[in-house]
Amino acid sequence: MPKSKANTGYLATFSVGDDTASPISYVAIAEIASIKPSNYSVPSIDTTHLQSPNATEEMTPGLLKPGTIALTGNFTGDATQLNITTLAEAQTVFPWKITARVNNKTQVYTATGYGFVAKYDTGPFEPNKKIDFTADFQITGTITETVV
Repeated sequence: MPKSKANTGYLATFSVGDDTASPISYVAIAEIASIKPSNYSVPSIDTTHLQSPNATEEMTPGLLKPGTIALTGNFTGDATQLNITTLAEAQTVFPWKITARVNNKTQVYTATGYGFVAKYDTGPFEPNKKIDFTADFQITGTITETVV
């Protein structure tokens, strides 16, 4: 029986880039616990007409609609976490990068694109619980995925 090549997301990173220089320099956001990209969705365009075959609606794919990236993590007040507010206040569209080990940890997956801050929350602040943060980033165009 073949062995699975799956592995965990341990050591995956989400980084924010600066494209004012070439090549783009990236800095990973500290203490991320979860990275959940929803890369894109494709809407259905109704193309049904009065002669559609077998009394069945017809559809064609629409344009790709860029998705979002949801992060959760341990809020520490690190500069990389506080930079999320700076990016949001400036309405900055910035390059981002996700990296993760894949294929039984023999290769590295990289996804890159551009986006902006859509949501940022800190807390709750409670006596017997770590302080969390969540951030959502809106992807603004296409993404590039590679595995090497």
